[in-house]
Amino acid sequence: MDAIFNDLQKQGKNDVDSLVKWFKDSKIIDQTKEQEEKLRSFFNDIPDKKNVTIDKFKEVLTKVAGEFQKNVDVVTKQLAETGPRMLQSLLGGATSTLKDLIPKPKFL
Repeated sequence: MDAIFNDLQKQGKNDVDSLVKWFKDSKIIDQTKEQEEKLRSFFNDIPDKKNVTIDKFKEVLTKVAGEFQKNVDVVTKQLAETGPRMLQSLLGGATSTLKDLIPKPKFL
């Protein structure tokens, strides 16, 4: 999971919103607003919400496991399994956005 987090960090996707999405996509939390708000509250003491460190992420992971009554190893495994798909979707979105920005040639 560290490697996946490092990849997210390289892509600039280690912000709170992306990490919350990762937890949701991994089905660690439900799609309910209540659970999302609870998860977001675990990130409150992080000084830079746009650049979460791996150590802070691991602290949140431990809190999540305790709060949602899940085993830390199970949560880590779920995140590791969905991490590559999430990275691919984030990169795919960036690629399509980049393609949209490139002007298309106009033929006469």
